Amino acid sequence: METGVKNSTLESWVENLSACTGTPCHGLKNSLSTSDIAHHVDNSNGHEVDRRSIIDCKEITKKDITEFLNKKIKDPTNKSSVQKMLEDQGIDISHLDKSKKKEVLNKLLTSRPSFTDLERKGLIKYTVFGCPLAKLCTRQKVAVPRVITDCVEAIEYRGLKSGGIYRISGNNASIQKLRFKFDREEAVNLKDEEFDINMLTGFLKLFLRELPEPVIPFSQYPIVENAINGDRSGTREETLNVLKQVVHDLPEPNKSTFKYLILHLVRVAHEEENQMDEHNLSIIFGPSLLGNHPDRANLLVDLPIQNTAIERIITNYRTIFK
Repeated sequence: METGVKNSTLESWVENLSACTGTPCHGLKNSLSTSDIAHHVDNSNGHEVDRRSIIDCKEITKKDITEFLNKKIKDPTNKSSVQKMLEDQGIDISHLDKSKKKEVLNKLLTSRPSFTDLERKGLIKYTVFGCPLAKLCTRQKVAVPRVITDCVEAIEYRGLKSGGIYRISGNNASIQKLRFKFDREEAVNLKDEEFDINMLTGFLKLFLRELPEPVIPFSQYPIVENAINGDRSGTREETLNVLKQVVHDLPEPNKSTFKYLILHLVRVAHEEENQMDEHNLSIIFGPSLLGNHPDRANLLVDLPIQNTAIERIITNYRTIFK
């Protein structure tokens, strides 16, 4: 990175640092601090930060920061945004020597706010992937997220006879590029020939996997678990009644989305040529449509329950949605 660009980047970082510590700052999207924060968010919570105008900071080292801070603190009367930020935070460094001033400022530059703080201060901007289902539907003013309807329409447009549909993986690099476009809310026609069917099915599965909570929320999992386990002592009709009630009690965005997806999977299962019946589809979609809370999850125990529940719902969709 050239010196001029690097200094400009650091200037931007320092001048916008106030946003990371609670002081309002306009033009935050263009600041380097959001790129620094993105690293923390990606590695702790799996959520995305809006990167549309963020400067690449990979070549900026701690030495660069130190040199920059040396220039900043030469003149103690300089009322830069850094000094204003310190005053707003009630931090007084006027009595400190030069090395201690650098230490305090370095600590502020390299601090990592919590995910909750970032969301509250508007640093995290939910886009499409990783956005809670209700928030996404509300923002797009739709009953079912457009990423789902666009995918399903494109998949069914190509036909559902493709062998191993949803089981065969698409090209991951292409899927990630497509994800980037949707997160930037670019106009994309998924019916274009450049998007093959395995890429589209992989894209849809990725979206569902990255929901913060499955389409059937964690709170409903114990009810489903008891119903499936109760098959051994009760009747299948009783189990279906419980599953029907669980679906009925879903929040409206979840209910609409769940019904839309299940009816799509019914159409997939009815195409014999693709060799993807209800059982095979439930293995793929069980964990993403229905999941136990991560604190209580047990893969060996949960998978059979998830798969059985989704298979029953696909098979008995007329009863479930009656």
